[in-house]
Amino acid sequence: MDVEEQQTSGFTLAAWLFGSFGFLTVLVVAGWTQPLDETWNVAMANAEMPWLVDVAEGFNWIGSVPIAFSTAAIVSVFFLVMRRWWIAGAWIVMVGGAQILSSITKVLVGRDRPMDALVHESSAAYPSGHAMVAGAAMAIGLAVLLGFLWPNRYRLFVSVGVAYALLMAWSRAYLRVHWLSDVVGGLLLGTAVVVVVASAFAIGRSSASRSGDDPST
Repeated sequence: MDVEEQQTSGFTLAAWLFGSFGFLTVLVVAGWTQPLDETWNVAMANAEMPWLVDVAEGFNWIGSVPIAFSTAAIVSVFFLVMRRWWIAGAWIVMVGGAQILSSITKVLVGRDRPMDALVHESSAAYPSGHAMVAGAAMAIGLAVLLGFLWPNRYRLFVSVGVAYALLMAWSRAYLRVHWLSDVVGGLLLGTAVVVVVASAFAIGRSSASRSGDDPST
């Protein structure tokens, strides 16, 4: 598959992800996901174990705003020190864009969180910011960008990134600070941001390379 086909596939995947998120949002606003959400919430409560709570609370701390954005800043510096300007730019847009979209959607939907949460959060529930930003945008986004630097390890990076994002999403549902549909929505929208930004920046890099002014060096 050549570069143009990869970019087309990327935008197609992003469209499907955005569309799936939009469809899920309609279901959430209409209240049609609530029975499944409540059933899942009860299952998480019944499966509660001290050591798993500790693990989930660890992800809660890692995904908190101060830690997540400190991590984002460190990664940005790493790419800049390596003189990978376009990758640093893509990373900043991924994380910043995901955070902005998460905040706007939370305000627009205004969904209440479960009443029996094990940790306290003050913002609205949908979508999960931890799953969207600290999970999908940062973990999967970093994996994709590292894959651009080391293509032979692309699948390994993405596998680890996806696994981390899923664990972050699981932790939010396990702590009952989010409904199941909140974390699914966060993963969908966060991954969509990653895919569309990576595809857009890859186009810019390819164009610059053909003109002899590669922004990645």
